[in-house]
Amino acid sequence: MLAASIEAGALNAPVRIRNLSETGAAIEGPALPHIGASFTLRRLDVSIAGVVMWVTGGRCGVHFDGKICVTDWISGSRAPLSATRDQTRVDTIQAAIRTGSGFIPQAPVHQTTEVQADLDARLSQELAFVRRLLEQLGEELSDEPAVLARHMRALQSFDLAGQILGHIATILIAEDRSAAVNAIGMEDLRGRLLRKPVAQ
Repeated sequence: MLAASIEAGALNAPVRIRNLSETGAAIEGPALPHIGASFTLRRLDVSIAGVVMWVTGGRCGVHFDGKICVTDWISGSRAPLSATRDQTRVDTIQAAIRTGSGFIPQAPVHQTTEVQADLDARLSQELAFVRRLLEQLGEELSDEPAVLARHMRALQSFDLAGQILGHIATILIAEDRSAAVNAIGMEDLRGRLLRKPVAQ
């Protein structure tokens, strides 16, 4: 569930995105366009045009005019070119594995003591719990149309905070933390975690 806004003619209303895919989504909100209406869906820095396919009970199904990157829509921003370079590197590694053309070095596995591993697991569980609390709070606030309309960007921050907590929780319990960080779809978070330490 992602907070967003929809524009169709004179309509400009806050909505929530459900069942997001590359080509469409289910949208719910207090005011929705009619079947067949053209619209523009916006979330933070990304937007897409499309057509409403069905409407029922405060929800509608929409088809996008083109394909979107779901990861961009979850984060609310388009991934920079470095993300494309990362994907190219992954594709190259996969091709080398399929063809057997060369050895691919494995990242070192993060070693922890039993006590550390138990603590990391508990910390991961606490982060997941906080994420659920934030999601519940965001959902409750989003159920109030006046609050949703007035504080849409702030409510979208609940989504971002939840995603960050989820990624950190996953990294804490990963056997290979470096691989877990590199697998993060949020370019900004991955960049922050991989940045070089400040020289002393």
